[in-house]
Amino acid sequence: MIRPNKNNFQGAFFMIFAKRILPVLIGVGASAIGLSGGLMAQTPTLPPAVAISREPLELDVSKWVGCKRVPGGSLCAPAIQTGTPEIQAQLKAQQAAATAAGVKPLPPIPLTPMTCGVPMMGANNQPLARPPQGGRGPIRVLFISKGHEFEREHLLGMLDCLGDDITYAHAEHPAADVLMTPEGSKNFDVFVFYDLGGPGVLQLGPNGERNRFYPDPSPELKKGFAALLKQGKGMVFLHHASAAWTHTWPEYAEVVGGACDWYSPVTVRGILDPHHGYYPRTAQRQTVVDKSHPVVAGLGDGFDITDEAYGCAWFPESVKPILTTSFTPPDPRVNFNPQRQYSNLSTWVKVSEGSPVFYTQMGHDNNAWRVPAYQQLIRNAIKWAASPEAHAWAKANRTRIFK
Repeated sequence: MIRPNKNNFQGAFFMIFAKRILPVLIGVGASAIGLSGGLMAQTPTLPPAVAISREPLELDVSKWVGCKRVPGGSLCAPAIQTGTPEIQAQLKAQQAAATAAGVKPLPPIPLTPMTCGVPMMGANNQPLARPPQGGRGPIRVLFISKGHEFEREHLLGMLDCLGDDITYAHAEHPAADVLMTPEGSKNFDVFVFYDLGGPGVLQLGPNGERNRFYPDPSPELKKGFAALLKQGKGMVFLHHASAAWTHTWPEYAEVVGGACDWYSPVTVRGILDPHHGYYPRTAQRQTVVDKSHPVVAGLGDGFDITDEAYGCAWFPESVKPILTTSFTPPDPRVNFNPQRQYSNLSTWVKVSEGSPVFYTQMGHDNNAWRVPAYQQLIRNAIKWAASPEAHAWAKANRTRIFK
């Protein structure tokens, strides 16, 4: 058992867990980031939570701060999720209504072994050494998810492959919101977002029409997130994180550098788009725009990938381009207002308030996660977001997003 102490990241994280997250798990002394509109009050006392993970929830931080691949499995951070029986019942009812309305999910992609981006056999059919995996290194990452399903084992497996100098813990909303404050985040260097906050909740009208309700972010989340950015916390946003809070929190889109809604009309920067496009399992070429930037180190001129492509409202004038995609929507007029031009940017960096920010549109499923170049890109992005150089760049180019 690792004993907590102020000079030990694992111990410090345990202290944060004991002070801030454990009350969430037992339903005492914490406030939830709740859904409005009757799904959950804004600041209720939390009921007991449900903890989900590959392993039972361990209070021994040596088993869940960071990840380590081991024979036969992994020791990885648990995802923490809170909810009431009423919310769970409503979610089941919504899923049943969607099924009755004929909404069918895409068939799952066959799962294949994660190889950490290294072929298992090399020249002359000789085994290749595996790179360092997992680890408890100096770069401390909080990986945040919820709001969009994903292949849990394989994405966490990719995070395991990022090397010994990166340590991560994984939390889901709303428990993650407790850490999204200057106080809660002091034991993390970088936040990695793979979430979709404020998604449209399907509701069926009296005549069978399908409507979507968009919850607001809580005042506590808005305040804490803005404070983190002003403080200069490094942030990495992946794939569908660009669709978070699109209808209810326009400043969030400015932080990321763009906004998406693939189903409903959405107003972005004052322009109403019919809906944005997504194109599953699309073969595309990613071309490096700036070879001198650290986030593309080792990627050469670019790489090929099969991944879900987007046709969304990006803000190219507000970002520093890193990668472009060869993909173009079949007919952008279907997705965009005539006043908006389609941008083939797929990856960029920017400054939001005082924070260095990275976003890539790639990363839908294991088709992308298992690509060595994609793993290298994410590894580079995390290291860059934690680096003194990125923070100096952000400090010298501060922007103002929040009042």
